[in-house]
Amino acid sequence: MLHRNGAQQRQDDEVFESITVTAQRGIPSLHYVLQQPMVRPLPSYSQTPQSSFSNSDLSKSHLSESPLQHITLSVDNATEVKIESELKHTGERSVLNQPAFGMIRWEIQRGDQLDSYTGSTLFHVRLQNPEVFDLHYADLTSRVLRGNSIAELSDQIHVAVLAHHDELPAIPLSEVVCCVEQLRSPRQSVRISAQQQLLRWGTPIIPMVQQMMATDLELEQRARLGETIRMLRPRVEDTPRSLAMLVVNDPLFWELEKPHLTQSEWGLVNQHLQQMGVIESRPHDSSLTSVAPR
Repeated sequence: MLHRNGAQQRQDDEVFESITVTAQRGIPSLHYVLQQPMVRPLPSYSQTPQSSFSNSDLSKSHLSESPLQHITLSVDNATEVKIESELKHTGERSVLNQPAFGMIRWEIQRGDQLDSYTGSTLFHVRLQNPEVFDLHYADLTSRVLRGNSIAELSDQIHVAVLAHHDELPAIPLSEVVCCVEQLRSPRQSVRISAQQQLLRWGTPIIPMVQQMMATDLELEQRARLGETIRMLRPRVEDTPRSLAMLVVNDPLFWELEKPHLTQSEWGLVNQHLQQMGVIESRPHDSSLTSVAPR
């Protein structure tokens, strides 16, 4: 991660920005603050089933008071990310925590109401309450992603998957389970060979591996799987194709994406996931049932 220590700020009418970059032992940390008038409209959205409130509440606010948004973005040790957003006119506060390794956690608080969501990527998190996520983070994430929004990238992912559904990597869950089992072998050569095979398969196995890490594994297995996921993380800028490979075998992502797919598109996704063995075949039910590795 290239960086330069220092601090800078600017004030332009109602917009205030500041950024500070520091480093310890050569590992950078960043703190960014933005206060600005709301840049997104506040239309009346239908309430999502998972949420106790939505933007329909915000549309009733006193919009004539030039509602302000205060955002802070902190990156600690080049890995752990925390983004806080507060809407000054309603007191609504949104906090997004992304650890160096593990699930992302998103909390929204307004008065006594608290909603929380978790997901392995920002795509998973956003899809659980897209209108509120976009209200708080769409402007910031589009800056970080050079003009692309999380919503646009999510659409590009399912287009990339469905446009090449006949070329998707065929990695049966049973073979991944076999490699994970070999990670507990008393023979080091077997453990190394199994981990190398997981790495050769690449990012499409990450959802399968994450699912297995939630099961009862030995310390050696858990350590090597964690190392494998870290090694598979891309060290270059993501593309719709690389992101598609990350979620192509993830039933949780596709269950969240289902409302945005046509019936035929959903059929292709469902068929692929069944062929990989990550969901059960349920001919009379269009929902997904994950197969928990044993």
